Amino acid sequence: IESRLLAYVVAVSSGLSVAASLLLPWSMLPDVVDDFRLANRNSKGHEAIFYSLYAFFTKFAAGISLGVSTLCLQFAGYDTGACRQPPPVVYTLKLLIGAAPVACITTGLMILVLYPISEDVRLRNKLALEELR
Repeated sequence: IESRLLAYVVAVSSGLSVAASLLLPWSMLPDVVDDFRLANRNSKGHEAIFYSLYAFFTKFAAGISLGVSTLCLQFAGYDTGACRQPPPVVYTLKLLIGAAPVACITTGLMILVLYPISEDVRLRNKLALEELR
């Protein structure tokens, strides 16, 4: 990046988006568990399943993404011992670092619009759970 100011703007915005992607699901998970508890009043003790499935699929997705990126670099002709890589490898790295995350984040944000638990639903669930206790 040619401008230092632009580099700082990109670094800060990247850091904020990574922080949001790491923290937001953990703040949504209790609301999902509460909503499930109210929808299934006779079932108890399923909280651990939700948390463990989230942790498992997060690690599973990380493993899949590492495997896919390794395969993409392999197909592009990546040479582990070379200091200089061929142009297809450079292009593949640009896609893996730039376009692929943007596409995944955009898709995730579009799916997030459909998230059924609004603030009103969360407050209603909180009051209903307090009545159950």
